[in-house]
Amino acid sequence: MDTNVLVSSIFGGRPREVMALWRDGQVVLCLSDEILAEYLEVLARFADAKEEVRELLTILDEAEGVLFVSPAERIRAVADDPEDDKFLECAVAAQADAIVSGDHHLLAIGEFRGIPILEPAEFCDRLEAG
Repeated sequence: MDTNVLVSSIFGGRPREVMALWRDGQVVLCLSDEILAEYLEVLARFADAKEEVRELLTILDEAEGVLFVSPAERIRAVADDPEDDKFLECAVAAQADAIVSGDHHLLAIGEFRGIPILEPAEFCDRLEAG
């Protein structure tokens, strides 16, 4: 799950459904130190998100539904926004089933090494379909 989805979940909609799937243990969140640092940095900018930040930290501290990885490979695939490469690196290291993103740079790739890059609505629809 990229940072765009995390932040958008504060405001509701399908991103919030993705977060609920994670909190309910239906999906596993794959994280690296670099992604976690970005999550916390971005969430700190939202004064209205204090409760979400506390909840995220609690869940992460308990490591429930979280797979932490240390990507060994540096990937350079998102030419227009190299900062997004960290999500590909994490997904590859975790052998993830999908990357959930609201970022147009990642979505434009569509798939990376067999890992689909899906908008939150598409991700939820695929899970519902089984």
